Amino acid sequence: MTSTLLPDFEHALALAGGRMDAAALSACHGLLCGLLCRRPEADSETFMALLESARMLEEPAAGLREALADLHRAARAQLEDEYLRLSLWLPVDEQPLSERTLALSRWCSGFLAGVGGSGDGELQVLSADAREALADLAEIAGAEIEAGGDTEEEENAFAEIVEYVRVATLMLSEDLRGPGPGARIH
Repeated sequence: MTSTLLPDFEHALALAGGRMDAAALSACHGLLCGLLCRRPEADSETFMALLESARMLEEPAAGLREALADLHRAARAQLEDEYLRLSLWLPVDEQPLSERTLALSRWCSGFLAGVGGSGDGELQVLSADAREALADLAEIAGAEIEAGGDTEEEENAFAEIVEYVRVATLMLSEDLRGPGPGARIH
């Protein structure tokens, strides 16, 4: 059985050796989730090629390449999980809220790039709810990030937005994939 646990974020950031920051690492996961929503069969090499063509990561060290391959396996398993256990790859809660908010914004940007990359017109047939979710993700991707006091109210708002992004991603995945083989449609 494939592990559904994402690789340790801080460890992967250390493996990047300063070549990317936390927000860029989160954007990689967003791009991957968008890619897998559109093309569930996409393998790890397709993901790596997309990262390179998007100039998000060029010639990663072997350790980071392995962590990203693990990320691919875990993300695929999470998107296929019947219990909807998708996690977003973001900095740990101990990091400042402004850093986590920027990472979430970049995650959404990556996701939109991954979903919209094929240009095949498939997005035109999405449900109204899915189109609204894409618009919301685009709004989050373009959000202005302000340094704040990391109040409990701001933390709660952030947690709600993360949960919305997670659920929207799962909904878009379902909408783009359609029913699976052998699924009964009533």
